[in-house]
Amino acid sequence: MAQIAEDYVSPSVRWGILKQDFPQAVVEFSHCIGSLIGIPDNFGGKDEYCVAQILLRPDDELPVTGYKPVSDARTNKGDHPSDGWNVLCTKALGRALKRAGYADTASEMKLVVQYKQRLAEHDAIGSGDNSHVGHDTQGSLAVSVADISETQATGDSVPIVISSESLPEEEELEFDDSWDTVEHCNESHVSLKEKLGKLPDNLVEQAREEHQRLTGRQWPMESVSQFNALWSYVEDLEVEFDNEADF
Repeated sequence: MAQIAEDYVSPSVRWGILKQDFPQAVVEFSHCIGSLIGIPDNFGGKDEYCVAQILLRPDDELPVTGYKPVSDARTNKGDHPSDGWNVLCTKALGRALKRAGYADTASEMKLVVQYKQRLAEHDAIGSGDNSHVGHDTQGSLAVSVADISETQATGDSVPIVISSESLPEEEELEFDDSWDTVEHCNESHVSLKEKLGKLPDNLVEQAREEHQRLTGRQWPMESVSQFNALWSYVEDLEVEFDNEADF
């Protein structure tokens, strides 16, 4: 089973970040044969896929596309069949977001923050406004995941050449990894317990070991990214359980 990154950022969080950068962005989900989205026949082009297409701006001609094979759909006992489709849509969206430049780990997100900070400084220099360039105090670049960017370069691209001597010392970027509300935290933990309750004891024990590795069995988990990592791990255990049940 693939190891889930400890600082994993879920598709829903990354979609919120993208919407801050592109407020008019929309996503559409569809079902089609792989050949229709450019997958060669010998690489699964004849299979069925759940497709997520993101249009960043209303006048964009080509969407950013991500997809997930329909054969990967899994539902647990008692779930509605549409729940499997919802999971496929979430995973397809995650792939589309990654292709759009919204990485799925907080460590990679930090690089995005730094890059956009440099773009903002470059734009400020170009406009003659140097009031906030090079005057940041230590810690002034602290941002939450939801506040990653308020600046997006538009129009013609301008080459940016910065000598190593002109780069300021790298600031420590802090991400707000806490829950937005107590209610959201509680509801999420209840849902996780319900998922675990549908698994056999041996897989529940695996989930406990992963929980121990991530947080030392902290409950409720204060870190959203660690909760998301455990959630994804449990989803993989569900797939493993379904596969065992098929035999």
